[in-house]
Order: sequence, then C-alpha cells, then structure tokens
Amino acid sequence: MRQILSAGYAEVYDEFIIWQKQRLSPQGLVSIQAKSRKLLQWLEQQDIRIEDVTVQDALEYKAAAAGTVTKAGTPVSVGTCCNLLKAARVFFRFLVLTERRDSNPFMAVPYPRLPHRISRNVLNVKQMNALLERLRQFSSLADYKAHVIAELLYATGLRIAEAAQLIPADIDIRQRLVYVREGKGGKSRSAFLTSYAAEVLERYLQRGRELVLRSYHGPRPQGHTLFCVGFTRLMQELNPVLRETCISLELPVITSHGFRHSLGTHLLRAGCDMRHIQVILGHDQLRTTQVYTHLDKDDVKASLDAYHPRKWKWEGRQ
Repeated sequence: MRQILSAGYAEVYDEFIIWQKQRLSPQGLVSIQAKSRKLLQWLEQQDIRIEDVTVQDALEYKAAAAGTVTKAGTPVSVGTCCNLLKAARVFFRFLVLTERRDSNPFMAVPYPRLPHRISRNVLNVKQMNALLERLRQFSSLADYKAHVIAELLYATGLRIAEAAQLIPADIDIRQRLVYVREGKGGKSRSAFLTSYAAEVLERYLQRGRELVLRSYHGPRPQGHTLFCVGFTRLMQELNPVLRETCISLELPVITSHGFRHSLGTHLLRAGCDMRHIQVILGHDQLRTTQVYTHLDKDDVKASLDAYHPRKWKWEGRQ
C-alpha cells in the first residue's frame, strides 16, 4: 500500500509535479512522480524537514537507495540508484528555484559508477530470428498483437513507452517512417521502418487494429492509440508472451526493451556506422550509443581462440 505523504510534504510534492508536467513526456512524468515520492517518504520517515536537508542527509539517502531491494528480493541495480539520485537533484533544484532553499545538497553527492557493458537483455541475430519467426505463427489475437509490436520494436528500436503513445496517423507506410511525438525527455523524432515491418504494420492498420480494439470490453481511454492501451498495459500484455516464447524455444528470456538493445548490438556488429545507430535509436549523445562497443568478455575470448595462430593440437598416443 502506498504511503500517504503528510500535509507539508504533499503540498510541495504536488507543486513539483505540476512544474514537471511542462517539461516531461507522460512516461517521464510517471517516473519522476514515483522517484520523488520515494525521496519524500524517506525524508518523512527520518523526520527531516525539506528545508533542513544537509549533504550528509543526501549521502545517507544515497546509501538507503543502494540498499533497497526489488519485489523479487534482489538488490536494485546501479542504474536504479543513479535514477533515484537524479530525481532527488531535480526535486531540490525546484526547491532552489522556488526560493524554498538556498542550495541543492544533492549536487555534492556523486552518482555511483555505471558498469560499461551491454545489457543482458539481448538476443543474438539467430536467436532473434527464431523468436520473431515463432511470434509470426500466431494462433490468437493476443499473439498477433505481440507479433506486430515485436516487429515494430525490432525494426525501429523504439522504447515500449514510445510505441504505446503512437497513434495511427504517426505511421507513414509509404515513407516507412514513424513519428515519435514525445520520446525520452519529451523530444520528438522520426524512426525508420524496415520494408518487412512496414508491411506488417500496413496489414495491422487495415484490419488488425480494429479487431484488437473490439476485443476490449468497456471504455478504452487509450483507444485512440495504435495499440489501444497505455504503456504499462502494453508491457503487461507483451512481456509474458515474450517470456513464454523464449522459454519454449530455449532462448534467454528478454523483455520489450530487449528489442532495442538487440538492434543496437546487431547493427554495430554488422558494420553499421556508429552515428547512424545513434540516429536510429534516437540517442541525443554519441557516448550513449557507444555502450554497444563494450564487448562481453566471452566474445573477446571466443575471438582470441578463433584467430590466434597458436592452437592446441592433440596427437593421440598408441
């Protein structure tokens, strides 16, 4: 059950969220709401007034954030801890701008170092082809919808939240373009469809989407969107299908975001220019794209064994 903030904290929280609404995409707003509420809940539990937070308090919050666990009982990732601290910095910057405080204590708190590695939420090319081929052999409307979403995500590298916001008018089949009106950070961009993905989406728009929309009972607040539901519901529909299919094929289990990670990895290893990958994935900075250049140690060792001239040759003895 979500803890209710007391009056003093809740008032500032509400003002902060109104301020953020003008700056963030819908999914970004949901994220900052959760993270800033977590910060305020911690301050309230420690009986620390917002006006009195010190650098030492900020360091203790960092330690508390790093020590939290997921619903599954596993420690949160370094990335999650970084995101909690980033939200805290933004919240206290708001307090400085609104003259509630003179300084931002979280500016003195360094972020934990993020590991420079490719996410494990990735399939290789052969595995991805096997997954997509199995999804193409759909036997239900839910499986058909998963097939369409998967082809879109793997072709464009869109985030699932970006795909959930699309409306039919955002798809230009003739130009093979997808117009992302509010991507990460509230920025708009164009994504690019492969010819196969364009054909899949064209058929979906012609007939499939109407069938999907009719399958939902009751009012649909997101019925105007391409996939007829919000991004949380879309993940809840897609990820179980991906899990079940990956397990049945004896593949590593990926989530919806695995298509984006896999696309970046596959394009790089096929020789695609780094700046082209940057545009395809919609990264603001090239250094974000460069995470895909950090190869796994297993890949390096395999290459060493394959190409090193000194190889072990066993000569059996009589």
